[in-house]
Amino acid sequence: MAKYPPFVNAYGGISKLLDKIRTASVPPKVTRDYLSTYLGLKSSSYHAMIPFLKRLGFLDQAGAPTQRYKDFRSDSKSGFVMAKTLQEAYVDIYKANEYAHKLAKNELVDLLATTTGASKDDVSVASVIGTFIELKKYATFDVVDIPEDIGSDESEESSEEPKDEKSEKIKNSGVKFGISYTINLNLPATTEIKVFDAIFKSLKKNIIDEN
Repeated sequence: MAKYPPFVNAYGGISKLLDKIRTASVPPKVTRDYLSTYLGLKSSSYHAMIPFLKRLGFLDQAGAPTQRYKDFRSDSKSGFVMAKTLQEAYVDIYKANEYAHKLAKNELVDLLATTTGASKDDVSVASVIGTFIELKKYATFDVVDIPEDIGSDESEESSEEPKDEKSEKIKNSGVKFGISYTINLNLPATTEIKVFDAIFKSLKKNIIDEN
């Protein structure tokens, strides 16, 4: 039996689901009730979308949205997230042709049949290709390299450097801090050298030598 990449038979509903995900707030968990009540996707055909989203890496095994799910909602990241998702979820297809997203439908059918060993007439082949094409509509491939942190847990980390690391950099930078001060002396009107010697001797002993 052929091993197929992620797909749903009702792939015509994928775009509606993804559009809802991009506009709705992120739930703690995606369930059938959430799809039906909150997103308004009442057809039972959407039930299969939950395991489908798990296979795409949009949900964890408990149904909670992943960072990929959250990044997909961002206008600046959405296209890159989907491109990376396609490359990972349909890895065998991309191994056979790294520009699979540029192929025509009939070429994709040939490629899938070759990589899976399935018959081109297999109903699942049509669903896989239909699913791939629907997802591709949301993908952006017109860059040299898709950022590696897109859609991964690493993208959750703040780019702001922790304060303690900044302090450590200052500490190890070789920069030394010190305090300087100025002393103003009002010398007495005298010509006695002993008086001046006594003043400067006291200054050296009580102030200069203390530092």
